[in-house]
Amino acid sequence: MSKALEKGISVLEYISGKRACTITEIANALGMNKSTVSRIIKTFIQKDMVEINRLSGMYSVGPAILQMSSNYYKSRNILVNIKGVMETLCRQVGESVHLCALSNDGAVIVEQVESSNRLVVNAKIGNREPLHASAVGKCLLAFTDGRERETMLAGYSYEKYTSKTITDEKTLLAELEKIKKEGFAIDDNELTPDIRCVAVPIIDTRKNCLYSLGVSGANSHMTVEKMDFIIKKLTAAVKSLMEAL
Repeated sequence: MSKALEKGISVLEYISGKRACTITEIANALGMNKSTVSRIIKTFIQKDMVEINRLSGMYSVGPAILQMSSNYYKSRNILVNIKGVMETLCRQVGESVHLCALSNDGAVIVEQVESSNRLVVNAKIGNREPLHASAVGKCLLAFTDGRERETMLAGYSYEKYTSKTITDEKTLLAELEKIKKEGFAIDDNELTPDIRCVAVPIIDTRKNCLYSLGVSGANSHMTVEKMDFIIKKLTAAVKSLMEAL
């Protein structure tokens, strides 16, 4: 960790442990120069992570930190409540359901409910799905901030899994625009032959895509009519989940 970043974190941790404090108090407690503390705090104020009481000249945690805390607990609440939603969804559609989160260059399965259908080889929690060839991965990419997506795709390796796998950035970007417009992603035998998957995003109040929720099944089960039905159930499940938080 860089020394500048470490100092910034130390200042923020100190302020968060106090109702309010001064620059002199922070500098003395952390063994820093007051000018250094002042520069750090100025940056935090610009980002609403620290606020100043103009009357007392004292500093306290700002609204951005409180929002981060709220988002953190909301994200964890999703994980607490999602299993029941996924179990209901699995019963409704008769196929396996999985929840994925974006992690570096893949979509990691963080929760799943397996169907009783023996035709599908169920992925396991902790497994990584490719971003370009899975419905859950493409869904996460489509609803990720544009600049972050550009960074992630720089030098990305488009491994070919089947004859239907997307293998170039131009095609993938066009697909992502379609997904963002329609609100769901489809993997039509792109990752595994004879397996289709559909996924929708779980987006918080700040328009951040937290997870993607997907359903997968064999081609023989995942007809056009059934996938339309699954998309409606997925969308309703996510709406119900977010309203309950």
